[in-house]
Amino acid sequence: MINGYNDIWVYLESEDSSLSKDSLEVLSAGRKVADKLGQKLVGILLGSGNKELLQQAIWYGADKVLYCDDKTLNTYFNLAYIDALTELARDRRPYAFIFVENEIGKDLAPRIAYRLKTGLATGTIELDIGNFYNPMLKQNYDNLLVQIRPDFGTRIAKIFTPTCRPQMATIRPGNFKPLEANYNKQGEIERFDATFSHSYPATITEMKQLEKPKLDLKAANVIISLGLGILHDAKGNSRNPKEAYEYAFKLKQAIEKKYAFKVEIGASRALINARLKELEGLISHDNQVGQTGTTVSPDVYIALGISGAIQHRVGMQKSKKIVAVNTDPRAPIFQIAHYPIVQDLYEFLPMMISKIEGSDHTA
Repeated sequence: MINGYNDIWVYLESEDSSLSKDSLEVLSAGRKVADKLGQKLVGILLGSGNKELLQQAIWYGADKVLYCDDKTLNTYFNLAYIDALTELARDRRPYAFIFVENEIGKDLAPRIAYRLKTGLATGTIELDIGNFYNPMLKQNYDNLLVQIRPDFGTRIAKIFTPTCRPQMATIRPGNFKPLEANYNKQGEIERFDATFSHSYPATITEMKQLEKPKLDLKAANVIISLGLGILHDAKGNSRNPKEAYEYAFKLKQAIEKKYAFKVEIGASRALINARLKELEGLISHDNQVGQTGTTVSPDVYIALGISGAIQHRVGMQKSKKIVAVNTDPRAPIFQIAHYPIVQDLYEFLPMMISKIEGSDHTA
């Protein structure tokens, strides 16, 4: 690899004395890239008292784990973390460095990329390895990290970093399925000593845990999402969108009661941005599924009156089963739906609710 840069690094985090779900996803993403390049996958873990997580990282795909057990890193303080990670990357020279695009990843990745004088592709939904030809320089670049993400229109963009290392990316949560744990997998574990600036312009004096939001789209088994199509029926007659919400809520209750699944109500960006007074207090940005909302991968995703613009599809296309109800047979959502239903949702939902409430549960 160019200039002695080797290995694929992924940044790991802990949650409740275990690796976070985001960390399991970034291990899966990194494993795919490392295998295609024939390189090692290295997990990076900072903090004190996290030794029990090291073997877990190996089980879920890492070949090696670099960790720093330093009390300076007990509490997340971005300047200290940036110092530690930047100096480590300068010393070890990874070929690529991947973060999850969560609160911490969005804080660390761009600052580290700036210090390392390299590029950063954010919000990627897929990673691959490929070649790039620069027509201006008439030069080929081989074995590059292909960073794939939706652009601001309706297309998919492929981003390359031909001449700078490490290649850096953040991945959107929910787009990479965690690997199955291999409890027989062996790997290397190495401690490193972090380098910090002598002083920082701020200190952390107190930490408080924020109350978790009541709506948790990522944890739902079933998501029922509403789009702008709820404003009209199949004949083009205007409908009160609150009626569609009430149907969705009844469907949620029926599924929860019959099957004991966790069910949440989602919405498209178009519906959120419409700011309908009838849905005030019922639907907010917290319900939004899509590129600028939450990326989800439930067992079942039910799309009601959603056309399926690419910004929405990239946020839910990893769902195991997709049920789409729309009056337009050409709606893009039908391209990825497992069960495309061309019907008036105001006629379909009462039948579906009645069927679930009256049917016997079978495994």
